[in-house]
Amino acid sequence: MTATLKEELIDAVYRAALDPSAWQDVMPLLRQRFPSNAQTFYLLHRATRRVQPLCLEGVQSRWIGCFDKLYFAADNPWMRVSQALHRPGIVRTTERLEAHLRDEGVLYRSAYYNEWMRPQRFRHNLGNTLLAEDGLIANITLFRPPDMPAFDSEEVRAFESLSSHMTRALRMSLQLERKERCPASTALFDALPQALALLDEQRRILYANASMEALLRGERGLRVRHGELVAADAATQPRLVRHLAGALGRGHDDARGASRADALLCIAAPGGYLSVRAIPVHGRITQHLPTRRTLLVMVDEAPGAARGVSCGAIERVYGCTPREARLAQLLAEGSSLRGAAQAMGITYGSARVYLKIVFQKTSARSQAQLVGKLLSDRSTLEPRPALH
Repeated sequence: MTATLKEELIDAVYRAALDPSAWQDVMPLLRQRFPSNAQTFYLLHRATRRVQPLCLEGVQSRWIGCFDKLYFAADNPWMRVSQALHRPGIVRTTERLEAHLRDEGVLYRSAYYNEWMRPQRFRHNLGNTLLAEDGLIANITLFRPPDMPAFDSEEVRAFESLSSHMTRALRMSLQLERKERCPASTALFDALPQALALLDEQRRILYANASMEALLRGERGLRVRHGELVAADAATQPRLVRHLAGALGRGHDDARGASRADALLCIAAPGGYLSVRAIPVHGRITQHLPTRRTLLVMVDEAPGAARGVSCGAIERVYGCTPREARLAQLLAEGSSLRGAAQAMGITYGSARVYLKIVFQKTSARSQAQLVGKLLSDRSTLEPRPALH
């Protein structure tokens, strides 16, 4: 997944949390990243055995009416593994279903496949449960036709990484739904463990949840000055200003033409890094805010998160040579370019040449963006155990 496409997807997912109509933007991006002939987002109600479509692309309306009967049929193997595989974080494919049940071809013998999937030319699937609470399952599933290959291991890892953002966005959306009867309360984000803040166009903090307040009080990478969100390190402040201006889309010269790859800003903090993501706020929540030009800022603490990423993984994922991978690893661990050059026993000039090549291979345009990419792609860089 290119850095630009990945950030476009994540940006759209978080916009969907604030404005559900943005799911219409998510699905085409999913199709672009994971080529497929159908992309579906729906709720399964266990008690009533009913499906509630939320956003379906590639499924004709006449097939929605018969889905419940066929999906909840006794011979559908997906129902046999509901407790085991319909859990957040567990990516589902036909191959993983067969491995779990130790029964090759089990799906293709079911009425669900032969009477619902097969007539629509659906054979391969890639799915994940974003939420499973109180008998309600929120699923996202992609389908591929027989003339396309099954989803491979790299796609599974990339989908798993993306699904974590989808789960977080869905929880935010549900918080909004539950609080709609009390619209004056922006404390709807307080139940979320991630550090969140709402900023106006002057970067003044309109609201910060408890996690963000704790982070700001400790001045761990970010702090408050005269009500404004600023970087704790003065040298980082211009980057933060440009990042927030670009996200708001105010057309500043420094932000003009910035790509979606800049949607994630990585800044140094004591003990590691912070990844800062800013999303323009649209939709129903804006009617409860003092200004319509508002940013939702999300901050993840990643102390030493890039440590332990192997050179071999960087070589495999990005096609780097051993020396290029070692340089990227050292930078991700906090070394300066000169420090990395000394550690590798090469000149500073050689390190700069290697860095330019690493930028090309990773689609990064700066050292900070490279580190941010390694942080955000960590689930892809780390091998995952097979699901049995």
